[in-house]
Amino acid sequence: MDRLFDQFLRDWLGMHGLADAIGWLVVAVYATNFLLCIRIVWKKGTRPSAALAWIAALFAFPVLGFLTYLVIGENRVGAVRRRRHARILRAAEGLDAGWKDPRVLAGNMSTVDTQMAHLGENSGAPAVLNGNLVQLSGDPEEQARWMTEDIDAARSSADALFYIFECDATGRRVADALCRAARRGLCTRLLVDGIGSRAFLRSPLCRELRAAGVQVVEALPATVLRVVFARVDIRNHRKLIVVDGCIAQTGSRNVADPDFKSGGRLGKADPYIDSWIRIRGPVVRDLHILFLEDWGLEAGLRDRIEVPGHPALQPGGIPVQVIPSGPNFENAVVLDLIQASIQLARREIVLSTPYFIPDSATIAGLEVAARRGVRVTLIVPRANDSLLAALASRANYARLLNAGVELWEHRQGFLHSKTVSVDDELAIVTTANLDRRSYEINFETSVVVYDDAFAAELRRLQHSYIADSVRIDPNAWERRGRWARFRENLANLLSPLL
Repeated sequence: MDRLFDQFLRDWLGMHGLADAIGWLVVAVYATNFLLCIRIVWKKGTRPSAALAWIAALFAFPVLGFLTYLVIGENRVGAVRRRRHARILRAAEGLDAGWKDPRVLAGNMSTVDTQMAHLGENSGAPAVLNGNLVQLSGDPEEQARWMTEDIDAARSSADALFYIFECDATGRRVADALCRAARRGLCTRLLVDGIGSRAFLRSPLCRELRAAGVQVVEALPATVLRVVFARVDIRNHRKLIVVDGCIAQTGSRNVADPDFKSGGRLGKADPYIDSWIRIRGPVVRDLHILFLEDWGLEAGLRDRIEVPGHPALQPGGIPVQVIPSGPNFENAVVLDLIQASIQLARREIVLSTPYFIPDSATIAGLEVAARRGVRVTLIVPRANDSLLAALASRANYARLLNAGVELWEHRQGFLHSKTVSVDDELAIVTTANLDRRSYEINFETSVVVYDDAFAAELRRLQHSYIADSVRIDPNAWERRGRWARFRENLANLLSPLL
């Protein structure tokens, strides 16, 4: 094809100079891509599927592949942010090591719990802390009420961090509560992601918050200039509220009405369905430190991290561990957390996620767990706001179904809840999806609760999802059309790049 094009320019049009220039340009592009392939092998050699996908893209689409790799090929958070994060970590040293009360330092945990706790600690997460009261909610109205009630009850500070902050009824409720807190003279801070909350950052509601005294800061601004220095699709995907350093809330819920994405790929009757937890007790301090680290990363750290005193141990409280993750941590703790949950399950594991694009090791882990007799249940939404994610997800169904995994597609809304329960023994409520973006790119927060009663409560919430779901029949799935299989497999080829 290149030779024919060259002959056309020379013989038909007589444009010898242009033909020579294009020839040298092609040589330069392929030489550059060859050097870039060496870098890909160096950077991604431990992930051969991703490395091969990028190399194939470079040679199939030389210019587009090169430009795409420059933009999203590597997890570059920027040199300035890396240096700032290093200073923040030095400033935070010792903040989570001040517990003297032996009742707070969790002990006498089961072997499974202890192994999971060690995994988190060896990945840089704080230790498990006892004495926490944890409430779980799957009701959107209750979740919004918790947010505003705790902010309105604040006495010293109200801090919030969200990926999406919408200018709708829920956004107005939370914004009004933050404004009231600021007018009472409290330290009131709101950190929102630059892409997820772009419309809010340019809205009158944002200006209203700032006028009331709320400190509003954009996390990871996405600008054209930033493309040169950092990967622009790295996002702060956390959802977190911390009040007075003693009450915290987190989970999958954004500050938005449940139906904020209705229409488009989601029907009008497909609201988001989220899980949300409210915590009182010592572990809130770890969530507060996490917020302050993210705040310092964007607003700048002038001196040292100031946090309130240690939250009081709650009578009858339970052990909880906060596990943060993100590209600045340079670990795969979310992936490790999911795979450890699968491996440690002895009777049953239930997982819910809106986006299921796992790596091959996670797929293999689910298959092996099902074949060794563990009841493995995966709940995903039928309707999805991302066509590519939905197709790539379904490409993995056949393997799982053949191994005996129960696959349920939720039909009553968009299941956005990200949860894991293991043997009614431990539970994970997280902001992370079961996909490579959450594993490697986004800033996420996972909360592991080491308590049988809470795990059983989470299991009941997961069973409510199953009640509104349809189980995928392996035989019917095998009979689906060839065009559907081709689209799913084609989308799955791109999964290492997603």
